[in-house]
Amino acid sequence: MNTMKLLPPACLAAALLCACAAPGPGPATPARPAGAAVVFERRTFKLSKTPDSDLEAALGDVLSAGYNAAVKRRSGDKPLETGFTYSMAPKGATYPFSEIEISCIMQEKYARAKGPGLCGDLFLELDQRLKRAVARSGR
Repeated sequence: MNTMKLLPPACLAAALLCACAAPGPGPATPARPAGAAVVFERRTFKLSKTPDSDLEAALGDVLSAGYNAAVKRRSGDKPLETGFTYSMAPKGATYPFSEIEISCIMQEKYARAKGPGLCGDLFLELDQRLKRAVARSGR
């Protein structure tokens, strides 16, 4: 027979709230050092449904050019001081490069203030450049 007693509902609710609470912005800790990078936002871009070696070969240059344009446009925000960068991951189910996921990354301490502008410009640039690259590939 189980002799364990159940917690009163108020205690259970408090325990769940504490367990689910995510750490907010605050001082550096061993788990979150100062200058830690965070993914501010992710977006998925649809490319070609079928393998396209020309598009794949151009992808690195297209992404770099979009990033450089966003950095240039936001130079007053000092994007390089924020640790502003991006990462790319193939996301297609059958053909990995049918979709790609781009993550906009920066230091956590700058994310709230500078993230919307930097990431917004990055994604705008990438959307335009990727659409042109896909159109040139003819698929």
